[in-house]
Amino acid sequence: MSGLLPASIIIPTYNRAQVLPICLDALAALDVDPRYFEILVVDNRSTDDTRTVCFNFAATHPDLQIRYIFEPTPGVSFARNRGVDEARGEIVCFLDDDSPPMGEWFQYLLAPFNDARVGCVGGPSILDYQGQPVPDWLRGDLQGLLSGYGLSYTQPSPVSAWQEFPLACNLAIRKNLFRVVGCFRTDLDRSGSQVLAAGDTEMVNRIYKAGWQVVYAPDAPVRHLVPRERLTKTHLYRIGRGLAQSHIILTTDPRLWVIARWFTSDLWYATRLGIALIAALVQHKPLWFDDYMKFWMVTMRIPLRAKSLWNRAQSSQNISR
Repeated sequence: MSGLLPASIIIPTYNRAQVLPICLDALAALDVDPRYFEILVVDNRSTDDTRTVCFNFAATHPDLQIRYIFEPTPGVSFARNRGVDEARGEIVCFLDDDSPPMGEWFQYLLAPFNDARVGCVGGPSILDYQGQPVPDWLRGDLQGLLSGYGLSYTQPSPVSAWQEFPLACNLAIRKNLFRVVGCFRTDLDRSGSQVLAAGDTEMVNRIYKAGWQVVYAPDAPVRHLVPRERLTKTHLYRIGRGLAQSHIILTTDPRLWVIARWFTSDLWYATRLGIALIAALVQHKPLWFDDYMKFWMVTMRIPLRAKSLWNRAQSSQNISR
């Protein structure tokens, strides 16, 4: 345990009083001296018993440093940013309220920070279906839409590709980097019924572009609990649309030639994925729905980008008047 930096573990939560104790109990069971970390539960305007759960947990675990923080502005990025503001540790760790850590998670997640070049570390997110039967069509790449994440590396390894960057359900960042690269964008993540995404990946990308190493720690996993209502195609369509909308936000640019380039890219990518889908159907691939969802999510970008351009044109006309 020697060499570990003090850390703040931030858990944003909203109306998950039934699930939150599982994550808190997992933190209490960590084989780590509690002086090395504090737990910050950031309540994002819950209307259930979240506050009571936190205070009861703190009362029964006096050895742990746990703080309850109320963040009134809805949105998971607002909650995470509030946690960063309140954090006292040199390393800020992020968990989701439904992502209890496993094994020696804390030690393996923080160990890479002994290298001064490392700015961000993330570990696997292993989907836990809690004994529920998993539909056959959900046994492939679509598990990524449920926050499943894992790479093939068996040792802590630097990563540099957007698709390899870790998720905020299992992520650690040096606190001083938030003063350098800024906080989580509040227009790129969940807020109420709005299911945007990519706020975490965009944050990690900024850290990487600022010259810091991003490391994948394969031995620092969390379990991501999957409730029954997420095992439906309706839920995946909702998540997929959110990803398409997030892509439009990420690639918005005032220069028309850049927008034209993105239109061309979307059309070309959709064409390639459409051909792959046809091949999957012809070959009767068991997981053809994977190919369909990839095609659908990229195709969704085209009308969304057109709508964004139209709205911007209308706003410009209104301003000119």
